[in-house]
Amino acid sequence: MKSIKYKSLPEKTANVLSEYLYRENYQVGAKLPNELILAEQFEVSRNTIRKAIQILADKHILEVRRGSGTFIAERARAVEDPLGLLMYADEKQLTGDLLDVRLMIEPKIAAMAAENITVKQIHELEDICVRLEKAVSSGENYYEIDIEFHTFLAGCSRNLVIHNLYPAITQGILLQERLYVTRNSESTAAAHRRILEAIKAHMPTEAEYAMQLHLIRSRERL
Repeated sequence: MKSIKYKSLPEKTANVLSEYLYRENYQVGAKLPNELILAEQFEVSRNTIRKAIQILADKHILEVRRGSGTFIAERARAVEDPLGLLMYADEKQLTGDLLDVRLMIEPKIAAMAAENITVKQIHELEDICVRLEKAVSSGENYYEIDIEFHTFLAGCSRNLVIHNLYPAITQGILLQERLYVTRNSESTAAAHRRILEAIKAHMPTEAEYAMQLHLIRSRERL
């Protein structure tokens, strides 16, 4: 029993804070509330919050900038290629294989999001969808907004493991952008709208099917 390590209050607070930041979809570079507000929110002392922030900073999750505040660190730099996919030269096969993996994972993510999404997250996801639709209608490149939609959706699933898989999925979207012979931008925008509407209505089966259909059509266009 003596060998069991019990977590200190700052360590427990760091875990809770990390989970909160993920579930609230704090993006890279986003600024956190100040220590006093966080201490009140998590019902701990300011010193505990300060130690919790330092724990997360040591893990490169947060970045403390003296005189400016605390921000979400640029974690993407550490996980640009978590699965070692850049070593494969055949981008077409790699993109197809990534889409197959996305078909295994993302429909279920959409279903989980439909069950767990909050009112605030619905508004934020709808804003992303509207921006994507505007980019499509004006002929602009929309792939970054596409990535933002799928990444945000993963956060809405409330599964703490999913976000660690997303760098590879993001890589798949970037590869698709380069390899598509034909694009149907209006169809893509409509697919995202269908996914959104099913999630807004808290209909997991419909959300899962909408995502599945979206990815199958993406696979067919390669």
